Amino acid sequence: MHQHLIKYFSLYKNLSLPGIGSFETSFHPPELDFANKILKAPAYDIQYSNAEPDTKAHFYTYLAKEMGLQYEEAEHQLKKFTAQLKDKLDTGEPVNFSGMGVLTKKEDAYSFDANNSLNDFFPAITAERVIRQNAEHNVRVGEDDRTSTEMHHQLNQTIVKEERWWIAALVLGFIGIAAIAYYYYTK
Repeated sequence: MHQHLIKYFSLYKNLSLPGIGSFETSFHPPELDFANKILKAPAYDIQYSNAEPDTKAHFYTYLAKEMGLQYEEAEHQLKKFTAQLKDKLDTGEPVNFSGMGVLTKKEDAYSFDANNSLNDFFPAITAERVIRQNAEHNVRVGEDDRTSTEMHHQLNQTIVKEERWWIAALVLGFIGIAAIAYYYYTK
């Protein structure tokens, strides 16, 4: 029965055991600590609640399918299994759920110590910004794909616009001299 419960928990991220409690996973997304330049891996934590769980019909259907039993027989097997677990816990013996943690009885309530050893395989790593000088990569410009080298060349070109103001000044100066010459020669 243990392997079916663990499989259900790993697939659906929750597990309800009648008379014992319920287990759920909470997801912590990856976290970037920019100030300390650390990237923390995503993590899952297992929470236990000893409140009376609402065992869903889906769970019994899953157990029946996995064990090759009828629905009612799977429900009976689970109740029998949880009764055995409660007897074991009442004698002070801890129950180890492999990969999840250890369930014990302390005074009048159950206590669960989660085994989050999976999170130890993914330690935080340093995340420093890497700047590569003159590394070529593709750049999308409008609807065109260009390389960064082409864009640097295009953006760094000095736009040399030929200044032709002197031609207009020369033409106006020539017209002015011609008008003055015409004025004095016709007098």
